[in-house]
Order: sequence, then structure tokens, then C-alpha cells
Amino acid sequence: MTSTFGGLIILFLLYASGAIFVTVMLAVGIAWGIRWGITWSLKEISRDPELEDWIKQVFNTEK
Repeated sequence: MTSTFGGLIILFLLYASGAIFVTVMLAVGIAWGIRWGITWSLKEISRDPELEDWIKQVFNTEK
């Protein structure tokens, strides 16, 4: 009985550690994806000449 109970505990710990590992890897992948997406978006936005002109108009308060 003890060996069966110990085996069940080890099996549970293996499944739990696997689930935690998969969850952490998914979180890291999602974080990298968000970071890459934001970086790409900012690069694309910064190439827009109309947006650049609009920002200059907004922040140019000299009269």
C-alpha cells in the first residue's frame, strides 16, 4: 500500500510540475509576442508622415 501511495504522489507531482512548466512557457510566449507586436506597431506608426505632421502641430504651441 505504501509503495502505491508513494507512486501516486510522485505521479501527481510529475503532472503538476508539467502543468506549471507548460503554463510558464505559454506565459513567456505570450509576453514575447506582445512585446514583438508592440515594437512592430511602433515602428510602423513612426513611418507615417501624416501622423508625424499632426504630432508636430499638436505639440507646437508657439504662436
